[in-house]
Amino acid sequence: MNKYLIAALGLASSALLPAHALLVTDVNQIALPTVTADFEGFDGLLSTGPVLVAPGVTFTGDAGSELGANNRDLGENGAWGGFGNHFAAGANVGELRFTFGQLSNGAGAFVNHFALAALPLGLVVSVYGDNNQIIETHTVTVDTAFDSYDQGVFLGITRANADIRSISFKGLGVVVDNVTVTAAVPEPQTYALLLAGLGLVGAAARRRRQQA
Repeated sequence: MNKYLIAALGLASSALLPAHALLVTDVNQIALPTVTADFEGFDGLLSTGPVLVAPGVTFTGDAGSELGANNRDLGENGAWGGFGNHFAAGANVGELRFTFGQLSNGAGAFVNHFALAALPLGLVVSVYGDNNQIIETHTVTVDTAFDSYDQGVFLGITRANADIRSISFKGLGVVVDNVTVTAAVPEPQTYALLLAGLGLVGAAARRRRQQA
């Protein structure tokens, strides 16, 4: 089999794979318009959910999860909550998951986790599809100064198609803030239906005025 045929078969097989996701480290890579959950409306709520944390964004988590946490020791990664900022915090080992009312093509959050030199564990960020199956997952180690406050990185996942139903962050002492998701944008046919409906309402209003 010659090399050109091998290359062609490779391209053909890659075309059959699902749309690949991309790990992003900048909130600006999450396409507008966005919805953000900043947890400032919570103050130490221990909950496994479901809890609505922003329009169209619902939280669920393992036992010991806290919404509106204001203080967490992150070991070698410093601490969060030194300046009154509220955030979501996981249990010693657990998951924080955020599920969206509409399928999205991008989501992420500002994150960190507990770290020790002898325990170099990271956190796992995953996105799930409409069938609750993982469609992309990454393990990332965040490294911030031991004397830092409220430091971390933005971690998100974007996809070519709007097939993300939820995003989760798992690990040891995970902390999460400013969960950001691309909001659903109506399809062109939805706009057409909306305009048609407005037209009907306007026509009905005109008829009522003429009959009055």
